[in-house]
Amino acid sequence: MRLTLALSLALAAATLHAGPLDELLPRPKEAEARAGQWVFDAAQVREEVAPPGVPPPSAQRPGAYELEVGPEGAVIRAADAEGRRYAWATLRQLAELGGGLAPACRIRDWPALRWRGLLHDTGRNFQPVAQLRAQLPLLAAYKFNLFQWHITDNHGWRLQSLRYPQLQAPENLDRSDGFYTQAEFKALIAYAHGLGITVMPEFDLPGHTLTFRRAFGLKRMDEPRVRQIVSDLLDEYAALLDPKVTPFIHLGSDEVQAHERVPDDWLAGWVRQLEAKGFRVVAWGPGQNPKGLDRPLARQYWMGRQVKRAGNEPYFDSQSGYYINHVDPLELLAPAAYQQPCATGPEANRLGAIFAVWHDDAAADPRDVLAMNPLLPALALYGDAFWAGRDADRMDLYGNLPDPRDPAFAQAADLERRLLAHKSLHPLAPFPYWRQTDLRWRLAETAKDLPFADLPWGERVIAQGTVYPQHFFYPQSNLTDGKAGCVWLGMVVESDAERDVPLYADFMDYSRSEGRARDLPLAQGQWNAKGARLLLNGQAIPPPRWAQPGVRSREIPMVDEPWWVRPPLVVHLRKGRNELLVKLPRKGWKWSATCFFPDTRGLTFAPPER
Repeated sequence: MRLTLALSLALAAATLHAGPLDELLPRPKEAEARAGQWVFDAAQVREEVAPPGVPPPSAQRPGAYELEVGPEGAVIRAADAEGRRYAWATLRQLAELGGGLAPACRIRDWPALRWRGLLHDTGRNFQPVAQLRAQLPLLAAYKFNLFQWHITDNHGWRLQSLRYPQLQAPENLDRSDGFYTQAEFKALIAYAHGLGITVMPEFDLPGHTLTFRRAFGLKRMDEPRVRQIVSDLLDEYAALLDPKVTPFIHLGSDEVQAHERVPDDWLAGWVRQLEAKGFRVVAWGPGQNPKGLDRPLARQYWMGRQVKRAGNEPYFDSQSGYYINHVDPLELLAPAAYQQPCATGPEANRLGAIFAVWHDDAAADPRDVLAMNPLLPALALYGDAFWAGRDADRMDLYGNLPDPRDPAFAQAADLERRLLAHKSLHPLAPFPYWRQTDLRWRLAETAKDLPFADLPWGERVIAQGTVYPQHFFYPQSNLTDGKAGCVWLGMVVESDAERDVPLYADFMDYSRSEGRARDLPLAQGQWNAKGARLLLNGQAIPPPRWAQPGVRSREIPMVDEPWWVRPPLVVHLRKGRNELLVKLPRKGWKWSATCFFPDTRGLTFAPPER
């Protein structure tokens, strides 16, 4: 992130109500404000080796640092290069949030998790090197230190092989004939390393291998020649890597179909081959488990709370909640605020957490992967969760925030406040997040069409812009048992003047991974095929005109299906009281409603009277 004059002026205006020290993400463990401020100048920063006890013994781990800022400059104390990098990241963020002025302060900080990562699937949808490279400084800015590069999948084997060039033949690749040359591969790893980010390349085997099988004319992965081909490829790729720089190689092993399964001794042999070269091998859990290894594989758990059954295996936490291709941008807040990543098992086995962008469906343009998935809000929010950790693992609050009268609600509201301070740091990139914690809905359970005042409103107040009566991944967070088959959401909107205002609304929440194939297709003239309705002061608000009604194919790229990539509606509010009402019948995979005002000036919100 680089300061510009326009950005500095905007930030200076934005920080009148809160100081930069109180807007840092990740939030530091210890922060003490002092009098004064300093005009940021890198030449006035002094680095020192941290003396014993700084940080305290309980926090003496890689990446710990102390930062002191005064009117004359700043001092960084750290025991390693990693800590110095994180101190610089904090210092630069203070200056950016302060419009070029860093507040005087003392910070002592250290990571809760050793590894904090992002996964991009470039096997299904190729992303050019320049697009990946542009994201790496953002990872570093939010103190991530791992980039998992999913390079192979059914749709493409994206890393050049000189031994088997047919893997990159255009006729063997789907969606795009793009691939990374070996020189590009090495250069990106070197660039990431310079930023303090370790690349973990993933070659997904023996499942997800349609391109691989097509390239070699294979029907099954247990055909005898496969064993040597894979061994040759692993030798070729390992020769490009230095295990001191790239300590992990990921071999996938998940979702292995019957025709892809290989003998266990083949998979174990590939693992031993890489371990003999000094690499630590990672595989997905659940997935095909090779037997007879000298030490357990490092696992990456991807489904539900499988990490609770990790046993003695070291593991990365990438449970379903960290798959941002499935989530609505506003849904990110609850898991980031209340979910403790990598929460179970012996401390030595908790390697860290990785959130993932699995844009499984075809993308019309590589940039759509970034536009249609809430990457930047996720970086800031999960950067905080992975670095700072959480006191409890509240899966009952996964998709839905607590009632705002609950003391726990303050945690989400504060995290959102910090997040919105960062939105202006990224003016040229999509940052699909707007304030939602000031909303005040109530839910009523009935299939009857009743006037606003006559609906059987529940006690709970719901303060969020996307609501899940029942969550598609985590039933612990459900708001209803669903027996009524339909819920209503209602809110009173007070406006200080008659005005036209923008309103975002959506009742499908399509995932970018099989979402349209799993759920009912959009129909022209309807909010969804389930009978959803949106009413303002008793008048129905019509949906947008859909660009692609009826589409269910994964191979037809999305256009306007995610609500945040289309312009908001414009609705008319009268001065004083307005009644906003959503009817939401249950049917299909996701049961959700998104409805909020991106511009809340002059508006206040209250729940319906009971």
